[in-house]
Amino acid sequence: MTASMATVSPFDLWSEEPSARPDRRKIRARIGGLHCSLCTGTIEKALGRMPGVDKVAVSLTHEQALVEYDPAVARPEQLLQTLRDIGYTISDPRKLRAFEEEERDLVREARRFVLAVVLSVAAIPIIADPAVGWIGFLPALVCLSLGGFVFLVLRSSGLWAAVGASVGLTVMALSLLYLNLQGYLTHAAPWLAAALAFALVFGVGRHILFMAFQALRRGILNQHVLLEIGAFAGIAGGVIGLILNRPGYPTAAFFAVAVMVGTYHIFSEWLSLIVKTRSSQAVKRLLDLCNRRPHASFAARRNWNCR
Repeated sequence: MTASMATVSPFDLWSEEPSARPDRRKIRARIGGLHCSLCTGTIEKALGRMPGVDKVAVSLTHEQALVEYDPAVARPEQLLQTLRDIGYTISDPRKLRAFEEEERDLVREARRFVLAVVLSVAAIPIIADPAVGWIGFLPALVCLSLGGFVFLVLRSSGLWAAVGASVGLTVMALSLLYLNLQGYLTHAAPWLAAALAFALVFGVGRHILFMAFQALRRGILNQHVLLEIGAFAGIAGGVIGLILNRPGYPTAAFFAVAVMVGTYHIFSEWLSLIVKTRSSQAVKRLLDLCNRRPHASFAARRNWNCR
């Protein structure tokens, strides 16, 4: 095999690329779980700080990483294991991801977002203050808006499923809001909010907690670490409130902060995944169209941006 051709590892997890320096090696790997440019920055820092690594380039669009390293110091298996440790998956860079696999990822993230919305919709009416009068009904409007959002997310799963989920979410929110405004949740609100916070941080969003821990232990301050700082600050404030048990202390509101922050981050992950996946699928369809019509006119191929 010539030096200009890439070789594939026997494990099919990376391909070897030609390097400009004879004493260096270069590998390419496909990375799953990328959501935004902050993810690419995390990977570049995590790999770039490893002994023997010279250069790291990560493409968010192609979901690939190109790493140049000293084979006398570093090994490909170690580099890829680092990517797994910080929460990403590795696959064969020669193969395009199947449409079904991409759709499964979207469904998984959508379900995670819906669960986070359910927890947020439950937290909002719990922290509504009945002493502020009509302003206390503003959380109802927020919950109704989130219910409409859930409908849009679940619409692809079926009309009746989306309607049922939205109606159920709205009924739950209005019921909790009524109970709170009537004073029935005065003593239970802090504990209910605490349960919601722990369910989101250590349940629905546990993948964020894992990635934040792995980044922090490597000295990387990324979006996951910042999120967990905000979430744990809310939980810490709530726990202090439960211990002190002082009248007027916003214990439930502290726990609700953790829920809202986590939900926002999960929403941003889902939204960025939609944008990245749909744009990638559009490019694939365009390339497929070019390949299926190789004898199309020059003007048509130029309009399709074919080479």
